[in-house]
Amino acid sequence: MQQSINSIPQEGYKTAFKATALFGGTQFILIILKVVKSKLLALWLGPAGIGLMGLFNAAIQLISSISNLGLQSSAVKEIAYAKSQNDEIKIAITVKAIHRWVLVTGFLGVIITIFMSDYLSQWYFKSSSYTLAFIFLSVVVFFNALNQEYLAILQGIRQLTRLIRANLLGALIAFVISIPLLYFLKEEGIVSALIMTAFSGAAVSYFYVQKLNLTKVKQTYRDSFRIGLSAVKLGTAMSISGIMVYVVEFFLRSFILRNGGINDVGLYSAGWAINGQYLGLVFAAMAKDYFPRLSQIVNKNQEVKQTVNQQGEIALLILTPLIIIMIVFINIAIKLLYSGQFLMAVPMVKWLLIGSFIKSGSWGISFVFLAKGDVKTFLFNEIGIKFITLPSYLLGYYYYGLLGIGIAFTFNYVIYFIWVAIVARVKYSIVYSKIYLRLFFILLTVLLSYHITELIFSWNFFLKAFFVIIICGYCLYEFNKRIPLKKLMQ
Repeated sequence: MQQSINSIPQEGYKTAFKATALFGGTQFILIILKVVKSKLLALWLGPAGIGLMGLFNAAIQLISSISNLGLQSSAVKEIAYAKSQNDEIKIAITVKAIHRWVLVTGFLGVIITIFMSDYLSQWYFKSSSYTLAFIFLSVVVFFNALNQEYLAILQGIRQLTRLIRANLLGALIAFVISIPLLYFLKEEGIVSALIMTAFSGAAVSYFYVQKLNLTKVKQTYRDSFRIGLSAVKLGTAMSISGIMVYVVEFFLRSFILRNGGINDVGLYSAGWAINGQYLGLVFAAMAKDYFPRLSQIVNKNQEVKQTVNQQGEIALLILTPLIIIMIVFINIAIKLLYSGQFLMAVPMVKWLLIGSFIKSGSWGISFVFLAKGDVKTFLFNEIGIKFITLPSYLLGYYYYGLLGIGIAFTFNYVIYFIWVAIVARVKYSIVYSKIYLRLFFILLTVLLSYHITELIFSWNFFLKAFFVIIICGYCLYEFNKRIPLKKLMQ
């Protein structure tokens, strides 16, 4: 095994790791800010306040996914492709066309939010008391569209340093502004905090895009429509996928609200946030760097296959220590991040973490369809799996409460992983290597074994710590086989 790994060029491993480390470090700082904010919100607002903010965010995300045509994501591919040709004029033309499309879709999002404001209030709260709040939140939809566009420009051109600075500074300013609003106004400050967060993010990312000094080009609106159309076609497919995700989220939160109450929504929101924020550093690296890299080599199938495997292995070796640490010490983490009131979410979070491990494998392959611009296959995968996702969540919660959602999450990603792996093999002959699969099943077995045995008998603190050290040590050993630590430190 050592020999077979050594026969693979290490540069791909290094690129995957450096990207993960770079964006992972950024994500870590963002997590710290979110952790502090979540802790304060938990103390000031409790589960009900967390649940209210979660409902607002779910509505915003759903409307954004409907109105933005997926441009913020597809723009990365278009700009990255122009960048790979080293054509400054083409980059500027692409950016201008996409910007005009985003302005139109942003205003469309505002109109949709205002139009649906009373319906959303009635749906969530069975009254019109929050209609005005949803009208104000239309501003968030617009600023979020602009922010995502500016970040996509930085990402596509691979201005990674500026992309990181935009993310960090935007989050820091949003934190400084929103915390006083939430402290003094409590639940009444949630809408204002969301608006200021969206505005600060858009303003900061715009500032860094301006520093690029892109070539000025003249472009008719007809040309903007034509040039941006290719991004819209892929983006629409991504948008449909995003809509399906947020539809699932929307109906799930509504189902929990009606059957379990606002406190259960808060527990669900907190548990979901812990999983997403904590493991976000790995998935952020995939989204921020891995996707543009694939887009640049998309016509070289062997390079694509190698990149998929190398990124996948590095993701596993970084994710596993993070997951096992959180699973082992989840009770302590919940109390630190929120409060003892949120401990009821622990069983769900453990299964979410295991599901996220499996998710890394499916994500690694799913980006290939996007990079190749294979809209039909991408939609086939994303829409098809949603016919399993929503029913499994609803049934899981109905019979087993929050724990059922966690189990359903893991089940869904098992199905999705198998699904996309088969499709990628049939369409592009892209498969995970034996090296990857061996590593995947060893680490998954370890995670499941600990979780199951923990249900049978109690582990003391020292035994838990020893187990964590062993797993982390093994991951470090496997990492060193791919990227010698001595060379990495040089």
